[in-house]
Amino acid sequence: MSEDLTRNLPSSFEERVLAGLTTIRQEQATQFAALRQEQATQLAALSQEQAAQREMIGHLNDRFNSLDVRLTSLEEKVDARLRETRPIWEGVLARLTGLETEMKTLNRHFKSLINDMFKLRSLVEELEDNQPTA
Repeated sequence: MSEDLTRNLPSSFEERVLAGLTTIRQEQATQFAALRQEQATQLAALSQEQAAQREMIGHLNDRFNSLDVRLTSLEEKVDARLRETRPIWEGVLARLTGLETEMKTLNRHFKSLINDMFKLRSLVEELEDNQPTA
């Protein structure tokens, strides 16, 4: 019986615990590597999305600047046209005010003339009524 009988026995408790811990460590390492890979993928996607958003913001900024330039140009044109036409409109307004004054005066004269015509008609009718019939 020189052979060691314990050789065929199952391994010791400590060896089994260490083997279990090793298995757990390997599983955790695998999960951790998968999580790191997923995180790296998500970060890359976020980075691409952020780059696209920056590009879109840059494009919007360019369009805004273009609109600002166009609006400034339009305002300058309107101001120039106002400076050109303001004297014309001031002259027209002065002439209209003069015409309005003349129309009021003419209206008073017409009213006076109509009033005088009614008085004359009344006098003519009175004279015709007082005239002896022949």
